[in-house]
Amino acid sequence: MPAILKKSYVIYSRIKFIGLIISGICLFLMMVFIVADVLSRNILSKSIPGNYEIVRYYFMPLALFPGVAYAYGTGIFPRITMIVSKLSKKIQKLIVILLLFVELVLFSLVFYFGLQYGLSGVEEGLAFPAGGKMYPLYPFIFLVPIGFGMLIIEIIFLIIRNLTSPEPSLTVTGEVEEEVIPKQ
Repeated sequence: MPAILKKSYVIYSRIKFIGLIISGICLFLMMVFIVADVLSRNILSKSIPGNYEIVRYYFMPLALFPGVAYAYGTGIFPRITMIVSKLSKKIQKLIVILLLFVELVLFSLVFYFGLQYGLSGVEEGLAFPAGGKMYPLYPFIFLVPIGFGMLIIEIIFLIIRNLTSPEPSLTVTGEVEEEVIPKQ
């Protein structure tokens, strides 16, 4: 991969790591919030108003979407490597590039329609009721296109890596390459 792309990927990796940190913090806060609700129910016999909705609409998207590009970039998502690993390197590379293009198209569609939904949510002032109050939902809808946009960037780096490298790879750095596509 060209040097400028390696430098770009280092910067992008830092952004992905920040997303991972955000996801981890939100997962921890979600856990604390749920534990506080359970303790409140058992000790005070009262639940935190809107607990379920706040977890569903705020904590879950914040725990998932910022970190999804980091998880994808590690190469741990399931792939069809059991079949592909038995084929020649040329065929493996062709299949990997084809799958990456299919993923690129699918994730681009999710990005586009998620962005359209987010924009219409802003226009409508989308909110949800929880505990007798209305909480805005529309800012958190944008986590979907942001997360999938980061996946698209990761896939573009992967396509470039596979087009410029002699070996097929499902990670840009190649760190888990042997686990994903075993050597014959």
